[in-house]
Amino acid sequence: MKDNVYEVMIVSDGPECTNQIQRIFAVERSFHLHFSSECHEALQVLSQNSRTIDIILVDNKVADASPLETVRRLAILAPSVPIIAITDQSAVGYVQEVLLAGARAFLTKPLSDADMLGAVNQLLQLESIRRSRQAQIDISAYLPQCEIITVVSPKGGAGTTTLAVNLAVAIRERTEKGVVLVDGQGSFGDLGTALNLQVDFSIADILEHGIEMDSDLVVGVLAMHSSGLRVLPSSQQLDDADHLTPEIFDKILSILAQYNDVIVIDAGSIFENQTAVALTKADKVMLVTTPEITCLRRCGLFLRAAEENGFPRERIQLIVNRDGIPGGLGLDDISQSLNMQVKFSVPDDPGLVTYSLNRGIPFVSSSPRSVATKRILGLVDTLFPQKPKENEDEPVRNLFGKLGLKLRGSSA
Repeated sequence: MKDNVYEVMIVSDGPECTNQIQRIFAVERSFHLHFSSECHEALQVLSQNSRTIDIILVDNKVADASPLETVRRLAILAPSVPIIAITDQSAVGYVQEVLLAGARAFLTKPLSDADMLGAVNQLLQLESIRRSRQAQIDISAYLPQCEIITVVSPKGGAGTTTLAVNLAVAIRERTEKGVVLVDGQGSFGDLGTALNLQVDFSIADILEHGIEMDSDLVVGVLAMHSSGLRVLPSSQQLDDADHLTPEIFDKILSILAQYNDVIVIDAGSIFENQTAVALTKADKVMLVTTPEITCLRRCGLFLRAAEENGFPRERIQLIVNRDGIPGGLGLDDISQSLNMQVKFSVPDDPGLVTYSLNRGIPFVSSSPRSVATKRILGLVDTLFPQKPKENEDEPVRNLFGKLGLKLRGSSA
């Protein structure tokens, strides 16, 4: 609301509906109307004015998309803006679907003045109360500490995406924690492909709002993987890499940390502006190398730069990918070269990795008995030790106890 005037967006390609709405609001000076006949146009207007649009009306006639899709996309782009769906009286099934898609209320045609103004005013009042209460609550005081793990390598081709994807899925499946996987690249990341995800939204939808983003928007653009892992893919527009500033990326991570137990960041190998944020906010940095002298050299430079900038070395864990590659260096040689203990290694298995990437299924899911999977699970157990269940070994003790009684009772 600006200057005591509510901004109302109407998405409709039906002249009769738009005429009725214009007539209803004609004498209401506290409302300013914005009309759009297309979903695409409405999304553009909303992305530029999400902080000023107070309520949205969506007709069941939209020029370039289904009304359900229009409601769903508007609700994800601006989750805090109430949406009212307008439909025919007989469309009971549509009403159920549109409410699930994100609408908060519905009105049936022909539109009446009392129903329209009553619904609009009630939703605006409820949203005002919600925002007021949200501003008074420090949600971080009630949420558990989030663990941030950044996977990075100073050399391309070391396998950060493969490791980040499999590590994130393994953490989710092994611990059942709330895990989100974040693409730390400004654009052209590969998380969606590696997980075979149908990506409708990406970090590009957050960038449209800049530093003014809210938690509903950030959580709303996450893609869901079948494992329960949530994913924030990078933009597919090259220019967006310049728009992802450290301040924006920092705020994205801060919001995600409020709603998740673990954040895994695929920081890749191209050091961009936001990479420093991914490193400094991380509780653990997985430094990935391959057993090749060129990669070791770059890792050495990375460690030297970290030391010069006061980055705690104990937060860095050395990961060797493609261990055992023909002609490659041994683990002891790698450890000695970098003066750092190897945390764990993943064996060289190009067939497994290629098959996994081509199918979009992490190998920890498709090949649970592989050595690579066992190594990843071992790392997860190290990062998140599982508490033994009470009386877990009771059946074993009982078994040996009974066996002992039988032996003592038998003759020699």
